[in-house]
Amino acid sequence: MTVFETRWREMTVHPESPAFQRVDELHPLDFYLGKEVSGEWILLLITDERPKTSREYQAIHVICRERQDGRWALLFRLMNPELEKLFSLLCEDLVESSRNIQDRALSATFVLARFARWQKLLERGQSGILEDEALRGLIGELLFLEKQAIPAKGLREAVNGWVGPAGAERDFRFAEHEYEVKAIRTGAKRVVISSAEQLDLPAKLLDLFIGLLDEAEPGGPEVFTPLGLVDRLKEALESDPIALEAFESKLMDAGFVTRHEYNERTFVFRQFRMFRVAEGFPAIRRSQLPTGIRKVVWELEVSAILAFELSPAVP
Repeated sequence: MTVFETRWREMTVHPESPAFQRVDELHPLDFYLGKEVSGEWILLLITDERPKTSREYQAIHVICRERQDGRWALLFRLMNPELEKLFSLLCEDLVESSRNIQDRALSATFVLARFARWQKLLERGQSGILEDEALRGLIGELLFLEKQAIPAKGLREAVNGWVGPAGAERDFRFAEHEYEVKAIRTGAKRVVISSAEQLDLPAKLLDLFIGLLDEAEPGGPEVFTPLGLVDRLKEALESDPIALEAFESKLMDAGFVTRHEYNERTFVFRQFRMFRVAEGFPAIRRSQLPTGIRKVVWELEVSAILAFELSPAVP
């Protein structure tokens, strides 16, 4: 249970009015945790800036009110009790990310922009935990970012080239080269391809990187957790705040939020195997599909693409 969850559950509500507690006396912004008479959890920000809210949200209500003292109240009220864990993580993120805010006059703008990152996750009703295959796929992309893209392209270009979380056909796109990244267990014979476009012949170079990723016992020298890998990349990106901001946003698009469960699974990365997708590479092509077929998911035999493998393998 998070700190905010504990505080909300222990908060005593009066029959006539909601209860509020200041989040942190040392925080530069006026954040309060609140609880409605009916039990809904609230995060309240009191600010001099008039918040610019332009839409309604299903999972939580965002309410803007002018106060008698001329300041503004921005309230985030959870409407779906099933999302209490995710809502508490959201609120902790809003509070912590604004702790070192440079311009307090733009506090509402900053908080609302940060909140927008969480919307897809909240409105899909997700628990905040990725399913196994989705998690493995994300780990593969993060390892490619760390071991391939950043050393070759630099921090900002590498992060900007990571387009998979935005729904692009392939995971990484650069000026003259695209990359699709898959993560499989050592010894697996097939790779799942999720569309007809993913390995279609491109106008530019396209390489398929297959990462060998296995679960492992904690404590080994090369063993890592998903959260540890994310923290390692954030540390590498700290010198470029724009790249770090983009990285955090793309993590959210990929469905990843900080959860202690991501520190409970441990993995070891063996290597990347690289394959050039060129003429003759066995793949489903969009142009070859009959009219009316919109989506296909198919399996590619690794043994069928050995002739297209590039060497050496990448550690």
